Amino acid sequence: MAIGSLVLAILSVGLTASLLLPFLPAVVILAIALWFAVPGVIFAGMIYRRQAGRWIAAVLMGGVGGYALSSVVLLAMWTAGVRGVPLLAAPAGAIGIAFIAATVCGEILVPPPLDVRDIAAAGVLVALVAGVAALPFSRVGEATPEGGRAYRAYFTADFVWRMAVAAEVAKGDRPPRNPFFRRDHLRYYWLAHLVPAAQYHHGRGRYRLEGLLLVNAIGVNILFSCFVYAFVRQWTRGAWAAGLTSAGLFLCPSFEGTERLIYLTWRSVPFSLVRTLNIDAVTRWFYESLPVDGLHRVVWYQPQHAVGYALGLGAVLMCAQAARPIRVSVATVAGSILALALLFSTFSAVMTTVMASTILAVLLVRDRGWGWACVAAVCGAVPLALATILARALAYVDDASGSLVQILVNPIAVNNVWLALPLSFGPFLLGAFAGGVVAYRRRATQVWMVGVVIVVSFLFYFFVDVKDHQLVYVGWRAGHLLFLAFGALTACALHEVAGLRRPWRAVGSVAAVFLALAGAPTFAIDLYNTQDISNVMEMAVGRWTLRLDADEVTALEWVRRYTSPRSVVQVDPVARHPATWAYIPAFAERRMSAGIPISMVPLQKYEWASDRVARMFALDEPNGLYLEATALAIDYLYIGTPERTAHPSLDAVLEQRPDCFRRVFKQGAVTIYYVERRP
Repeated sequence: MAIGSLVLAILSVGLTASLLLPFLPAVVILAIALWFAVPGVIFAGMIYRRQAGRWIAAVLMGGVGGYALSSVVLLAMWTAGVRGVPLLAAPAGAIGIAFIAATVCGEILVPPPLDVRDIAAAGVLVALVAGVAALPFSRVGEATPEGGRAYRAYFTADFVWRMAVAAEVAKGDRPPRNPFFRRDHLRYYWLAHLVPAAQYHHGRGRYRLEGLLLVNAIGVNILFSCFVYAFVRQWTRGAWAAGLTSAGLFLCPSFEGTERLIYLTWRSVPFSLVRTLNIDAVTRWFYESLPVDGLHRVVWYQPQHAVGYALGLGAVLMCAQAARPIRVSVATVAGSILALALLFSTFSAVMTTVMASTILAVLLVRDRGWGWACVAAVCGAVPLALATILARALAYVDDASGSLVQILVNPIAVNNVWLALPLSFGPFLLGAFAGGVVAYRRRATQVWMVGVVIVVSFLFYFFVDVKDHQLVYVGWRAGHLLFLAFGALTACALHEVAGLRRPWRAVGSVAAVFLALAGAPTFAIDLYNTQDISNVMEMAVGRWTLRLDADEVTALEWVRRYTSPRSVVQVDPVARHPATWAYIPAFAERRMSAGIPISMVPLQKYEWASDRVARMFALDEPNGLYLEATALAIDYLYIGTPERTAHPSLDAVLEQRPDCFRRVFKQGAVTIYYVERRP
């Protein structure tokens, strides 16, 4: 059975990857992702005690950590100017670091009792997660019959942003420049995108950036799905219970889809209306409460956060697996893992650091490790301090306007909370409650650690906000961590149901199936919608599908081919906001003097700079427009339909001074002018 599940996983992953790139390059990229994971597997295997299931646990739990550590070594090589094939040696360097660290630490962890059944369950989960990604990934940037390209709206928010970041990182500046604000660094945790960026730099345009990013995402999804299974399995003795629960986390996330179907039935409205809904945000759209995304959306859109979650909760798992009494080396390794998380998904790392620190403090007090407490705290804090220094050196954070996080009672989170929470977490809220009762009655000694994850996540959910994200950002990060914690308790409940006597076992099984079916419509609707590039209807922030017409595709390709990678190509960011906010950085892979990103805060400086650019486009006198364009260091003006709609006389103004604005491209509705530099 284990061999069959592995074959199924290989076929599913291979088929999905081959939809995105030619078969051989896709296999090579996946192999690179797995090669990058090897250091973590070696490290985990060495710090586990020698007993059954040791290397199975190491493979399932260590891969994400290895990928992160290899990426940090890759960063060192990239910063030193190494490019191309030699970068593949990064995992070898990481293996050396992992081997030395594991030798110093010794066998400090007790592996969970895993066996071949766990290999089978994890293999099926990997195959399932790859299948979940196959159809949406295959339609990202799909060619239209007219010669254009189509991007579903969800992907323009998350995936197109990754395109912009990876394209900029691939240029090789250290640290990368900000494509939305001139003379600034890229204010984002861009290490998560360094691996595909390095591949894109080496490939020199032989393969589309979209394909490289998506195949790399599949590699990360393999590691993440293995970790999800291992995390859930840690808290239950049943492999099948962990497998079913892990699958449910991706396939049966919430009751929001069922709620909308019931509502539409009651109102006698056609079910086709769900095509116009962000179905996993029903709590936000209709009940004005905090939205929570299911884990399937992490698979589709956010590999950087998948790595951050796995690393952060990996520190929590270390506390559960640590040999008693707790040794200082456990705090050191946990702090190092959290430091890696900080470089991949900063806010997730902040939350999980609070969780792991709380758990370690409780364990040290319980074991009366008073003498070691301060030493452990310092040993755990040092790696985090070093990661913070590195993050500042990489220019991750723009703290010119003070703290980017604020403590408050989130008014959205508390609005309709008793309705929003059951809708958002669906069957897993009920499953977690049942699992908590089971754990209490069984006096499960380690499950309280899951309780810490839940309590800390809810504290952030209700009382913390990240500026300029409409009070909703923390709900996504805390919500994903809550799903994983609820999944651990739900697996406990399922395992308990299997041990009941026949009548009660049947009742429990029917209840579990009913809850799963009630949670499945959200995923089914979301899966259909996220690949539906035929839906071009309007929504509040543009159309459900962004379509680049043939002229735009040709113009953007011209920019990529015939302009310098560091050229500044400017559109009117105000006229294009919010529908095509990343148009130039993502699709043309060039910088703008000013733009309005959705993932960098604070937004005020971007808005002010973009207003200045919009005023430049509105000038009706070519000399003034030229002086402003040169002051903004603009090399090319890209004029499309949004610019002409907002500024009807713009073409006439530019054509008055061909000595200042040389037309270098014109096709259909797109004209590109080069801004001449006077001696």
